[in-house]
Amino acid sequence: KLYDNKDGRFPHGTFQDYLNPVVLVKLVQLGMMKDDILWEDLIERIESVTEINKSDHIAACFRSSIILSLIDEKLKFRDPRAKEFAVKCQTTPFLPFLTKPAGFSLHWKGNDFKMENMFAATDLYIVEHQDSVCLLHPVLNENSPSFKGCGSISLAVKDFLGLLKKPSINLVINQLKEVAKSFDGITSYQENITNACYKSLHEAMLQNDITKTIIITELKHCSFILVENTYIEPTKVSFHLNFEAAPYLYSLPNKYKNNFRELFESVGVKYSFTVEDFALVLQSIKKEKGTKQITENDFQLCRRIISEGIWGLIREKKTEFCEKMYGDILLPDTNLALLPAKSLCYNDCPWIKVKDTAVKYCHSDIPREVAVKLGAVPKRHKASERYASNICFTTLGTEFGQKEKLTSRIKSILNAYPSEKEILKELLQNADDAKATEICFVFGPRHHPLDRIFDERWAPLQGPALCVYNNQPFTEDDIRGIQNLGKGTKEGNPCKTGQYGIGFNSVYHITDCPSFMSSNDILCIFDPHAKYAPGATSVSPGRMFRDLDTDFKIQFSDVLNLYLGNYFKLDKATMFRFPLRNQEMAKSSEISSVPSSDRMVQNFLDKLRADGAELLMFLNHMEKVSVCEIDKTTGSLNVLYSVKGKITDGDRLKRKQFHGSVIESVSKKRQLREIPVQQITYTMDIEDSESNLTTWLICNRSGFSALDKVSKNVLSAHKNEDITLSPRGGVAACII
Repeated sequence: KLYDNKDGRFPHGTFQDYLNPVVLVKLVQLGMMKDDILWEDLIERIESVTEINKSDHIAACFRSSIILSLIDEKLKFRDPRAKEFAVKCQTTPFLPFLTKPAGFSLHWKGNDFKMENMFAATDLYIVEHQDSVCLLHPVLNENSPSFKGCGSISLAVKDFLGLLKKPSINLVINQLKEVAKSFDGITSYQENITNACYKSLHEAMLQNDITKTIIITELKHCSFILVENTYIEPTKVSFHLNFEAAPYLYSLPNKYKNNFRELFESVGVKYSFTVEDFALVLQSIKKEKGTKQITENDFQLCRRIISEGIWGLIREKKTEFCEKMYGDILLPDTNLALLPAKSLCYNDCPWIKVKDTAVKYCHSDIPREVAVKLGAVPKRHKASERYASNICFTTLGTEFGQKEKLTSRIKSILNAYPSEKEILKELLQNADDAKATEICFVFGPRHHPLDRIFDERWAPLQGPALCVYNNQPFTEDDIRGIQNLGKGTKEGNPCKTGQYGIGFNSVYHITDCPSFMSSNDILCIFDPHAKYAPGATSVSPGRMFRDLDTDFKIQFSDVLNLYLGNYFKLDKATMFRFPLRNQEMAKSSEISSVPSSDRMVQNFLDKLRADGAELLMFLNHMEKVSVCEIDKTTGSLNVLYSVKGKITDGDRLKRKQFHGSVIESVSKKRQLREIPVQQITYTMDIEDSESNLTTWLICNRSGFSALDKVSKNVLSAHKNEDITLSPRGGVAACII
């Protein structure tokens, strides 16, 4: 009650005198207070609450409730003196605080005070802000006085007492930091406190950039995000993570994504984790375990990080996407140890033998394509290291390939070299310049096995192909020359009409990846796109393997069988293979978007056959040309056409001497006046598989017999090497 009887503020007597209703009315008329008191008296009563609270807390709560009702009445009638006493009402302690709720396991600030304590309005927050302040500030108790509260307070009174104030940003931040210290399991109270703090901070940062800066500064390095019953720092949380990666990485709960997105984005929660983030998790696990074997749970976590996290990011991208960490990302080995990918071998070919006993293998639960793209060496590559003179784990074989930018230049070369039978004539001329006496064009329409190949990138080349055999092996000069786009070894020897020079590139009309095997122990692969040959790069668009032994040939038998060693002796010979550009390859080819069909190659061969005897007339060494096809079903080699040329040993010697003289003139860069006039005549019997037999008289001549009739412009151009051709010609006549 507002006053006690001992305070002497009530009339004393009986109903016969001062307590008579009529008398009381008269007393009020004379100035006795009723239902209201002066502000000065009200302030005195507010101050009395502290005193009565010392002996009777319930009575103090009742008096506080009455005082609040009187203030409300004064405010309703807009008492003009209210502002005069507002500060005194706000700063005098007469309001009760809320005690800790049942089941609340955290530190409740109100429990720091004795029950008898009463607080000024300036020291309290209303219950609406309880979850934002309760760990650091007392909360006003608006329960009924019987439950140690002051009763419900009107909005006007709360405003008058300053109780409608919002917690400061720093207070909310500190409340959030305080609740985040709890590690005993998350209760509904803790979750409510956390959500309330998020809500306050989110609303505040949207309204004020300065406030936003304060929030970011205070929280970006703080573990305050509630995920899976624990509080996590922003760097370990992302908006999108579709697999379990605790306790290292977490996905932001959907309710926070939807309600407080700007808050979490601002403090550093990522849209999704990066390769670097996942790699750091693997490093953390390794650091924690040291030299010990990781547990099964850790292994499963590592597997998810690698197979779902890292692979999910790089699946559709090139290896260069993670080149900063290429080879350094940790992978589990078969002994459950985490090691850099580049130090591991992937056992994708159990039949391959690796003689190095120190080799460590990647765990088989890690998919091959993932491990290899991260830098693990496929077992088949590891087995190939000893066949290369300069090799590192990121490549296979020694560097080999045409060194210039190919795909752009090859297009212009193809425009200069028409397709159809001219491609085959280029290869025929190349073989003759290499001093081969026999050549065979073989069409293979079969699709070959994919088991024992270099890797999956090679698979598209296991289809139909045109193969070209000649009985002369490659020289070191030829290997160097064929890698130079636009020139070859013939540059210093124009008598070699086309030996592996610019004309060789005409094969790109039908293929994107030509290759050849020479002497049965050198395999060279051209890959202008750096797409099919393992280890090929834009700098070195191809690979070369040397000294191929039995192990290599067994381990990569499905590759080696492409070169038809079962049909031809390759020990001192060369077999070219031109896999046809299929429709899928043509879609991504930078050389030609036109696919090559079986019918196209068969047309080439038919047109070559039509030339018959003419194929051999003006060549220097060639004596036999064959056209074959491998049966698609049985695999047998069928000769479709062949033509042979026969000359006497004496004529063969004359032809050789004539050819040598021409080479000497060119190699010594003789001027036209210095080139001797030479002429040879010989006969050649030519017979083909269709029983056509003819005899030809052939005449070859070099040098000018009447230089005075040669234009001075030609002489000058030859001298200045604007013309590098040699004066040489030939004619043939069928005599039988």
